[in-house]
Amino acid sequence: MAVGIFVVSTDLPTGTGETGAAFYPRVIAVLIAVFACLQLGRSFYDEGHQVRDVSRQQTRRVVAVVALVTIYVLSLPWFGFVTGTVLFLIVGMLYSGARSPIRIGVAALGLTLVLYYVFAVLLRIPLPESPFIPVEAALPGLIHAGLVSGVVG
Repeated sequence: MAVGIFVVSTDLPTGTGETGAAFYPRVIAVLIAVFACLQLGRSFYDEGHQVRDVSRQQTRRVVAVVALVTIYVLSLPWFGFVTGTVLFLIVGMLYSGARSPIRIGVAALGLTLVLYYVFAVLLRIPLPESPFIPVEAALPGLIHAGLVSGVVG
C-alpha cells in the first residue's frame, strides 16, 4: 500500500517549493512502510499468538467509517473542500456520539478553516472548489485576500 501511494503521488502537482502536493502523501507512505516493517518484524519475534474475535457491531462501525470517508472523497468535486469537509466532520462527530450542536458546528467550521488556511494559503496547495456552492468568496478577509493577492504565505 505504501509503495502504491508513493507511485500514485507522482501525478500530483508540484506546487511551490519542496513541499508540494506530493510531499505529504509520500511522507505518510514512508511512515506506513516503516511501521509496517516494524510490525512485521515484531510478529516474527512474538512467541505468543493472540486470537481476537471481531463482532458484527465492530465490523459495521468500521464499514460505516470507510463508507463515510469514501463518500467524502468522492463528493469533493461537487461540494468543494470547505463545504464537504464541514459536512464530513459534522456527520462524523454525530456518528461518534457528539450531541452538542454548538460544539459540533464550531469544531467542524473551525477545523475546516484552519485546514483551508494552512493548505490553500500558506502551502498554496490547490483544494477542490465547488462549482455549485462558492464558499471561498465568503471566507474571512485575511484568507480571501491571501488567496486573491498571494501576499500571505
